[in-house]
Amino acid sequence: MKRFAYIRVSSKEQNVDRQLETMKKEGIEERDIFIDKLSGRNYERPQYQLLKQLIREGDEIVFDSITRMGRSMNDTLKEYEWFVENGVKLKFIKEPMINTTDEEDVLQQAIQKVILTILAAFAEKEIQDTKIRQFEGIAAAKLKGKHLGRPKTEITSFFIEIHEQWKKNQITATEAMKRVGMSKTTFYRKSKELKWENQKEK
Repeated sequence: MKRFAYIRVSSKEQNVDRQLETMKKEGIEERDIFIDKLSGRNYERPQYQLLKQLIREGDEIVFDSITRMGRSMNDTLKEYEWFVENGVKLKFIKEPMINTTDEEDVLQQAIQKVILTILAAFAEKEIQDTKIRQFEGIAAAKLKGKHLGRPKTEITSFFIEIHEQWKKNQITATEAMKRVGMSKTTFYRKSKELKWENQKEK
């Protein structure tokens, strides 16, 4: 039997040191540790797929938790079953109750499947809750008048002066854009905004 470990974090900015330390304590050599820095909602991760190609019947894969395996409930259940059907043992350090065993206890397997389904559902719900919190945060920020995304380019007195020179054909549009440091799109958008503001004042 050969032992492998799989580690996953959601983005390149996240640190894998804690999971690495855990796997080393499990006695797994670094060359047998596979790491992805990608979302758990999709199982098309390069290192995960490579691991699936390398494992053989009787091998074992160690995960820190079911959430490191993935966060899509239906896909997680399918992946779990795939490993079981191919004789690969699974060990989840934080959820030992769903570790696979050689025992053919029908009742135990049924209970295990129920627990696995619940854990996988919670893993998926956590992702959905995070999305909701993000949307709520954006909505709250907008209500408070906060601008999200790229900072707005203000219409300054300098822009108005250069804009007037352009409108009077004293300089070209290209020269005007260069002087105010704006792209073509921004310059013409601000030109429309200025025209609209002038019309409101009349």
